[in-house]
Amino acid sequence: MVTRSGRTRQARPARKERKEPPHLTPELIHATALAMVDADGIDGLSMRKLAAALDVNPMSLYHHVPNKAALLQGISRLAVADLRIASADDDTPWPEQLRQIGHSFRTLAHQHSKLIVYLLAHPGFIQREGPLWGALCHTLRRAGLPDAEVGRIGNVLLTFVSGFVLAEINGSLGDLLDAADAAEIDRDFEAGLDILIAGLGSVQRIRAE
Repeated sequence: MVTRSGRTRQARPARKERKEPPHLTPELIHATALAMVDADGIDGLSMRKLAAALDVNPMSLYHHVPNKAALLQGISRLAVADLRIASADDDTPWPEQLRQIGHSFRTLAHQHSKLIVYLLAHPGFIQREGPLWGALCHTLRRAGLPDAEVGRIGNVLLTFVSGFVLAEINGSLGDLLDAADAAEIDRDFEAGLDILIAGLGSVQRIRAE
């Protein structure tokens, strides 16, 4: 393009506009956000960074998730969906089901440690309508606890297991237990589950007398 002064002005390149791809879905958004949290932690996640990772306009995300809080709830549900938990009609003895829940939660915490550390520090990290809480309450009822006590005992058990997992992730557990290696920490976790299960078994026997 030639100006009035006779100089040639370089034409500006057309600005590339991001358009919402037809495949943008809440599932894709949550999966991408979870991968970002796994890599960089909660502080590394923002709507703008997420939009850049998906190559979309940031405003496109708000058609699917209203804010970051809703986004965190979504990725929490996605992470918990990986839990290996027996179905409600599974006839496995309740002690084994409770042990499975404990191991599944610990495995989840290691797979998504940055997310779990964040959630454990915030109220309501256990979604009461989610599969983890539902499976735990079902197992406690099978252990003989009345409905009036299921919620309270469930909270206590989750607090003990969460505390172990959190200390394991932040590295303080090895010092507390004087555990030299991962195998020893595995045995300590198993011992803790044994104690919890034995305690519930004692309650069941006392009620049966």
